[in-house]
Amino acid sequence: MQLRRAAEIMNSKQKENIAVYYQNEPVNIVSLNSNIGTAYVKSINNKRGFDILIEELSEKKQQ
Repeated sequence: MQLRRAAEIMNSKQKENIAVYYQNEPVNIVSLNSNIGTAYVKSINNKRGFDILIEELSEKKQQ
């Protein structure tokens, strides 16, 4: 995912309609760091949070 799209999703009022995945697990984007290209995300299923590269996010599950 690109930084611009991640920012659009994070700032969207309709976040609940957009599914974002990290390693085929649904996550919510909490914050973005454009300086180093990372995102802090929280897992929807077990509510743990972690930093990842923005490039590793996708809007659909990988087959």
